[in-house]
Amino acid sequence: MKIAILIDSSCGIKDTEGFNDLHCVPLMITTDDGNQIADDKDLHSEEFYKLNDSQLLKTSQSIPGVMLQKWDELLKEYDEVICLLLSKGLSGQYNTFRMFSQEDEYKNRIHVIDTNGVSIIIKRQLELVKKLIKEGKKAQEIKEIIEEHYNKTVGYIIPKSLDQLVRGGRISKAAAGLAKVLKITPILKYDGEIDKEGKTRTFKKAVEEAIQLIKTNNPNNTVIDIAFSRTDEETLEIVKNVIEKENLEIGLFDEMPNTITCHTGRETFAFMPNQIWGEKLWK
Repeated sequence: MKIAILIDSSCGIKDTEGFNDLHCVPLMITTDDGNQIADDKDLHSEEFYKLNDSQLLKTSQSIPGVMLQKWDELLKEYDEVICLLLSKGLSGQYNTFRMFSQEDEYKNRIHVIDTNGVSIIIKRQLELVKKLIKEGKKAQEIKEIIEEHYNKTVGYIIPKSLDQLVRGGRISKAAAGLAKVLKITPILKYDGEIDKEGKTRTFKKAVEEAIQLIKTNNPNNTVIDIAFSRTDEETLEIVKNVIEKENLEIGLFDEMPNTITCHTGRETFAFMPNQIWGEKLWK
């Protein structure tokens, strides 16, 4: 049984060259003038941030024709394909391609997993999928294991700056201005969707509270995975020091995918509890 793994660019891996049996179909980014850009390996970080700083970018699902073409190509080489796509709570990506996977030519061969994830969460799922494939599990078994393990995933997101949330209409200018004056930093809860958890007076305090929430909810966890959008070294050191003082280990420490930064902006951090599943699949 030969199984391929297919991701979208919300995972944070866009260049799959050199990875065994791993393939990617990009999500799309739309500029102010309506131009659509594939969030693939050709969209370099500097180019993305230049665009994101100059205008309000929007994101959309992978182009169906591109996804289905990739499925057709993979099924010529593989018996089954496991798809780890962006959480259904953040996009229609899962529902769209889950529907397509039920068509006769794909049924029981294309397995679209309800990941409940994005970014570092899907990277950890990749580790687990690779481990399960090595153990001889079939795609349907792997789908059930992933969905069971990640159906209660909870982490926390902290935007140090509210600028992008204001630009996107997710928070008013007045509320952001008041938060800035009072030095208030929001803590957002991530469980497949994003919702408000609380607020504190400083960024450092917000990180400390998020870590305490993770420790309380996961008493046996010793590893914290962290994703972040572009920020300065001082802020990165603040985060690292908080983790160290809590006697926790930093697992993944990766930049956020472009399609998430489009909505959160610079200086945003996401914290997730996790285990080390096995051999790393990324570079």
